[in-house]
Amino acid sequence: MKTPPLKGIRALELAEIWAGPFCGVLLGDMGAEVIKVEALQRMARGPIRPGPNTPGYPDYDPGERPWNRQGNFNATNRNKLGITLDLTSEQGTDAFKELVAISDIVFTNYAFGVMDRLGLGHEVLRQIKPDLIVLFTPGYGNTGPYRGHRSMGMAIDAMTGHSALRGYPDLDLSHNSLVHHPDAVAAVTATFAINAALYYRARTGQGQFIDLSQAEAFMPHLGETFLENQMTGRPRERRGNSHPHMSPHGCYPCLGEDEWVAIAVRSDDEWRSFCEIIEQPELTADQRFATLDDRIANRDTLDSIISEWTAQHDRHDIAAQLQAQRIPSFAVLNCGPDTYDDPHLQARQYFQLIDQPDTGIYPMSGPVWATLSHTDRDTGLEDAPRLPDHHEPAPTLGQHNEYLLADLLGYTADTLKDMEQASVIGTVPIEGADMGGVRRFAREQQSSAAAS
Repeated sequence: MKTPPLKGIRALELAEIWAGPFCGVLLGDMGAEVIKVEALQRMARGPIRPGPNTPGYPDYDPGERPWNRQGNFNATNRNKLGITLDLTSEQGTDAFKELVAISDIVFTNYAFGVMDRLGLGHEVLRQIKPDLIVLFTPGYGNTGPYRGHRSMGMAIDAMTGHSALRGYPDLDLSHNSLVHHPDAVAAVTATFAINAALYYRARTGQGQFIDLSQAEAFMPHLGETFLENQMTGRPRERRGNSHPHMSPHGCYPCLGEDEWVAIAVRSDDEWRSFCEIIEQPELTADQRFATLDDRIANRDTLDSIISEWTAQHDRHDIAAQLQAQRIPSFAVLNCGPDTYDDPHLQARQYFQLIDQPDTGIYPMSGPVWATLSHTDRDTGLEDAPRLPDHHEPAPTLGQHNEYLLADLLGYTADTLKDMEQASVIGTVPIEGADMGGVRRFAREQQSSAAAS
């Protein structure tokens, strides 16, 4: 597709971690020019001086500029321009407002009240550009008693009730795995809301303020559990890998070290086919497994039988045999060589080789939709190009300061020099920027000195 759907749209992103940045990724994938606004005084690019052999960096090497090599940041900030602006300074705020005046969207996942304290609340922004689309998505929204609460993925997960559903019935919640489900859902929901607002603006000429709660965006994904509670009066118990209407259902050990396969048998017909594949047709006549209810009641015994069989076979071979009989199954892949080498992901060009100045060339995740095809002739999906045709790496800190301020806004070289000397812009974070901000760091240092 030669003209992406959001080509010509400019968005300003003030966002950290995942929920906000991934929204920017999706907008960028659709062709928008996304400008990521950061500050030398506060950054979310990992520690300034991580130790050697630290996970999350190419070859476990943080390098001389680790803030440009941090894996999580680079994975969630592709296809963006990067600028540093100290928004607590007059010069920084003025420059940001000039960018607002020529932009279509401003979005942030900062905590409630941060933008107002910077003098950049949504009313101010829309006075600068009346048809501007503004989205603020703190953890719990912009109204209500929790609006000022600080949030991270696990806290939002807890507020929604999702934490109570995850894990295994015989383990308490301290054994739950780390999850940022609400972040991802908030990002996708924000992208949808922004696109809806763009459509509305195209029809009416009017901008929008979008108040999005990350927690509320996620809660509809749990709709059936709320309905179940209303009908039964009881909260749902944790299920682990079990399923109320399928058995066998779960992950089973395979030949090799820590090799697994996922299997989901949905019906009696699939159960009979499954028994043929594992060469135990007599199980279909076993009264413990004759019906779905029987198999669910004797789930642990059945899982042990299946595990004995899967442990003798290759995970890929098992999945292929089951898929041949239309039984849902797939080898459990690791987030690394398994997925990089997967023939399906390779054929769909999901991973793309990205050349970033401070990391070199590495495969990175591509767009979450395979194609947006629209051509003058009728072509099959096999001919449809991926979107986008290019995949720009995440920006290094302040990488596009000169382009955005000088080329786009017309700032002189002397002005840029003054801004750099005042640390309004730059490419190297200030001490304490990775500790929640240089001002908080200074307060903590003063308190520590006073205590000693």
